[in-house]
Amino acid sequence: MFLIWPSLVHSAATEMSGTADSELFTNSKSSKPFSQPRNMTDAEYDQFILGRSFFSIPWVEAPSATTARDGLGPHFNANTCTSCHVDSGGAPTLSKDGQPLRSLVFKLTQPSKHGLRWQLNNIDAPAHDSVPDPVYGVQVAINGNGKVLPEARTRLRIESLPFTYPDGQTILLSKFDPYLDQLAYGPLADDTVISLRQPPALVGLGLLEQVPESEILAWADPSDRNGDGISGRPNWLNPPEQQQKVLGRFNWKASEASIVNQSANAAAHDLGLTNPAYPEELCQPAQLDCLAAPRGRQSPHGLLDLPEFRLQAIAAYIRGHKVPQPVALDEEAQKGQKLFHEAGCGGCHRSTLTTEKGQVFHPYSDLLLHDMGASLKDGRPEFLASEREYRTAPLWGIGGRVRAGERFLHDARAATPEEAILWHGGEAQAAKSTFIELGRAQRAALLHFLEQL
Repeated sequence: MFLIWPSLVHSAATEMSGTADSELFTNSKSSKPFSQPRNMTDAEYDQFILGRSFFSIPWVEAPSATTARDGLGPHFNANTCTSCHVDSGGAPTLSKDGQPLRSLVFKLTQPSKHGLRWQLNNIDAPAHDSVPDPVYGVQVAINGNGKVLPEARTRLRIESLPFTYPDGQTILLSKFDPYLDQLAYGPLADDTVISLRQPPALVGLGLLEQVPESEILAWADPSDRNGDGISGRPNWLNPPEQQQKVLGRFNWKASEASIVNQSANAAAHDLGLTNPAYPEELCQPAQLDCLAAPRGRQSPHGLLDLPEFRLQAIAAYIRGHKVPQPVALDEEAQKGQKLFHEAGCGGCHRSTLTTEKGQVFHPYSDLLLHDMGASLKDGRPEFLASEREYRTAPLWGIGGRVRAGERFLHDARAATPEEAILWHGGEAQAAKSTFIELGRAQRAALLHFLEQL
């Protein structure tokens, strides 16, 4: 997702500073910019390899001959993490006929009950981030083990919307309308809303995890005190009675605080793997076949499919990759970089952050929530994030995602970065309007800059 607002203009040399450390950064133009391991100690590399095995080797249903790799399902969407994160990036989301692949997940939410979420208990949402559907839970599972039925088949209606620039150039935008058929357990609840989520690239999460809360909060301006139209705010994940605040910084709506927590969430909902955060199989009361499905045998590490040490290894694997950064910007990209800042893109897409240890890096995100307008309202509040609010998605690695044929925005409606910009609204409306008023060559230069990141 792109969020666009004012910032200081950096020179190309300043923008690229701090990226020469070969242990953390790799050339964004390389063939696999998301999958280059950083330099590690022997102990770190052992942990990395262990995490890679649990991330990439297929899981199988229980009971099986091995307790190290069973536990898939009973409901699931994929049998490996790499199904949705190819080379630690994202993955294709649409088939050739415009229907969703397994990497485009269908989330289920009851937004009308969001204010009551702390009073409701559901195994699918133990953190109370949202209110799930009472029959199907948080996320639709398109696969089931053995006699367990897939919950439903996910489908899309796609509407094409022409957009014409003032200079006459026309571009087609796509709007997705998700729906379900072949529902195994009856209809959704009347007030359940379907929201789409595509997998983000895993690039740089280790660095984002190390940014001090104080640096993120310093950029927040929830009441827009300076009158610049930006009201970025944090997503706090703790219950109201808990005094110690927990800051969200991952996912499309900043709904997870750490890589371990996000890995646990994905493992449970995408692969059906029990873990310390989701210790029960995610079977709702009406899903009798799911409730009756065989469970795995106890291993030396207990009954969980992903005990803590395996979960920590997956997180170490995710942290263990270099971050794509441009080695240098060509002349066209330098022009685009200047236009990017002049248009106001950098107020939310903050170019530079610093870790606790002083490592400077360039994610182009402030990790805060911003109102993106009615056109991107998705019916899914998460913790404090409203249906219209999203975390500023980092822009690093866009070139690699374009080359891989991936799509953009939370629901994958945008086939290109340009289409993503044209869907902006709310706080980003003024900056989007500035982009629209640019000449064709200037727009091309700005987009060329983005594809260098």
